[in-house]
Amino acid sequence: MNTLTIPEIFSNFSYYQENYLSIIQNPEQYHTEVAHAELQIWPIGHKQVWLGDLLQLWFSGKWQIDSKCQLHLENASRNTKQSIQRQGDFYLFQLTGNVFTGGNQAKVWSLSEQKVITLSVDSVFKNLCYYESIRRNQNQSSFIHSTV
Repeated sequence: MNTLTIPEIFSNFSYYQENYLSIIQNPEQYHTEVAHAELQIWPIGHKQVWLGDLLQLWFSGKWQIDSKCQLHLENASRNTKQSIQRQGDFYLFQLTGNVFTGGNQAKVWSLSEQKVITLSVDSVFKNLCYYESIRRNQNQSSFIHSTV
């Protein structure tokens, strides 16, 4: 099975919306790898996020970031942050950080800008709980690799 990219998914987003139920019911389609879709959270470890996971989290609204957050603006001279809030524009696909101390970053797809954006987020715990709570196909096992 091919690995999808986030831009590929959003270039065919209507297809995924229309075929959502059949994708999450088919183990092969559910477990389609999506490049850079993952959780890397200390002390939990690494968790692969599959296409079916993303679709469930996005279409339920659980991995759409609507709250005020800090946009990372990276350029050659400095690394700055800017406060930003957009309703229903950011679709989370990668989360890195620390459950206890913060310093968390999210990679999201911006519908309005049609590109990947890096954001600072206050907490990873809520999104981790949403990820753990979704219903997965019976053939899937948990993919956890310790980072310690």
